[in-house]
Amino acid sequence: SDVIDAAGGITEEADLSKINLAYIVKDGQKIYVPNINDKDDIENITEGAGKNIIDEDGSIIVADKGNGRLVEYTKYGNFKYSYPTPTSDLLSSDFRYAPFRLTKDERGYLYVVNEADYNGVLMLDEDGTFRQYYGTNKVTLSFWESIARLLWNREDRKGSIVSLPYTFNNIFADDTYIYATTSTVTPPQVRKINAGGTDVTYAGYNFADQAIMNTRDAMNQIFCDVTVDNYNNMLILDQRYGRIYEYDENGVNLFAFSSAGSGYGQLSLPCSLEVDSMGRIYVLNKSSGTITVFKTTEFADLIHRANAYYADGDYDKAFPIWQTVLQKDSYYTLALQNMGMIHMREEDYTAIEYFYDAMDAANASEAFVEIRAEFLRDNFSIILSVIVIALVLWIVLLTIARKRKKKKGNIPEQQNFFTPIRQFFGRLGGVIRHPVDTFEEIRYENKGSYADVFIIMVLYTILSVVSEYCVSFIYRNGQPLEFINSWITIGIAVLPWLVISVVNYGITTIMYGEGRFRDVLIGGAYCHTPLMFLILPMSLLTHALTLDEQSLYNLVYTIVYIWIGILVFLCIKSVHGFHPVKGVVVFFLTAVGVLAVILLFMIVYGLADQMFSFIFQFGKELSYLV
Repeated sequence: SDVIDAAGGITEEADLSKINLAYIVKDGQKIYVPNINDKDDIENITEGAGKNIIDEDGSIIVADKGNGRLVEYTKYGNFKYSYPTPTSDLLSSDFRYAPFRLTKDERGYLYVVNEADYNGVLMLDEDGTFRQYYGTNKVTLSFWESIARLLWNREDRKGSIVSLPYTFNNIFADDTYIYATTSTVTPPQVRKINAGGTDVTYAGYNFADQAIMNTRDAMNQIFCDVTVDNYNNMLILDQRYGRIYEYDENGVNLFAFSSAGSGYGQLSLPCSLEVDSMGRIYVLNKSSGTITVFKTTEFADLIHRANAYYADGDYDKAFPIWQTVLQKDSYYTLALQNMGMIHMREEDYTAIEYFYDAMDAANASEAFVEIRAEFLRDNFSIILSVIVIALVLWIVLLTIARKRKKKKGNIPEQQNFFTPIRQFFGRLGGVIRHPVDTFEEIRYENKGSYADVFIIMVLYTILSVVSEYCVSFIYRNGQPLEFINSWITIGIAVLPWLVISVVNYGITTIMYGEGRFRDVLIGGAYCHTPLMFLILPMSLLTHALTLDEQSLYNLVYTIVYIWIGILVFLCIKSVHGFHPVKGVVVFFLTAVGVLAVILLFMIVYGLADQMFSFIFQFGKELSYLV
């Protein structure tokens, strides 16, 4: 919260209740909200009709949506020029010109956001001649729409709802890029477009504030304007929640500040923002007709300067400023990351401590690569010696055991306290060595017991929870241990086994399976054997691995889960006495049944959540009446 509160401090509010054009424009140091609605030339321009820009000579170019035109006025508000309506073969026959946002780049091209135009931004010459559509958005298809396109041709899809690209709702140009906010709630809500029309830096980034979106009554954010300051930091405005978000040129979120409301420093239906060369942020509140002005705090100034030095490669100047930032906020992520990177460039791999504090697993992995390489170089001879000694010792012990067995034969097993434990692990070993025999013994020889089920599932659950805490910082993606929810882990360990057992017993009962529910439960528990033996060692192994080896780590788990799937199939086939073909059919029917149970649970959960939400809101309304 210190970071959020320190990002901007409100300085003043100006009463602009008589201003009818609800957008801010900038010319150097000056900020204008031109009151030109009284001029006879543009008397039909309505409130909020368009966003204006200031030309080099001080002229004001207005997007007049109501009259379907762009109009240029002198800096005094006198009519100067009306741009022609764009015409081109590229424009559709039903093209309707209703410009409501525009910007101008350093080459003099005008970029116009046309209302309800799904083809992109209109790119016009200085005289208003249409050049092309620019930065066209892609169509986002749902899973079912993709399936429909795959299975049916265009003729078959006639009459169905057509998915169109999302439209732009605001635009801004700096010396290099075009920035635009969009009407979509799915990423990317904001685009940074280069000269070729390609989204860069922020491509695919989800700008939704998860702290807001994860609340019960959250609504989709509406990003309605974007601008860039002198440090190339991008500021975007969320109209619904009155929030301003600032990102640096690499896409790192620096701050989030303000909120919706009518109080001091709050925003009431904000619709436009600008920033001047001093870093002051001007936000126009449409409902109150006021401009809220924010100035940067000392903390924000420090971050801006340090980030600028770091981007320019001047690390000697950046480092002490980042240290000052950490004195004010010891867990400011960007400061920790950049200080760590500065140490990395100096080949000081204690930088990993900064990445731990920043919860940055990717950079921590890069530092660990060097730490591990250095450790192996320094201790290679010791490690090799330990491995050789262990192998020699293992061979000697194995040789002694074989000679003893050859001389004395099999020694009868002594019954003692450890006998049941040896027998239990012997049955688990049987699942791995001879799974078919083990599952058949469960059904026809009554091998196994409910005690085995209890011990296996308790042991597997405990190992699952412990392994969650044993995974390295890098492989848990920087998540703090305090955020691990053991109850979810327990649920994932136990619920799939119970659901699969119940569904499979129900299906096999219909299909004349020979297995009892007891056999299904015991066999299903035994199928966890590979994970029981591997889950904890694999978690401990992550402390010696980097993200470069993650594909191999995932491959091992993939093989283990395939192994478990084979064991489940063999369990179904052997316990119920099915032919292999019938076993495959039942296996897939069981999978379909489990998916049906999951779907039913999701429906019931969704309905229950809505019902409780309704009851909660109803009670809230009653409390207001009382």
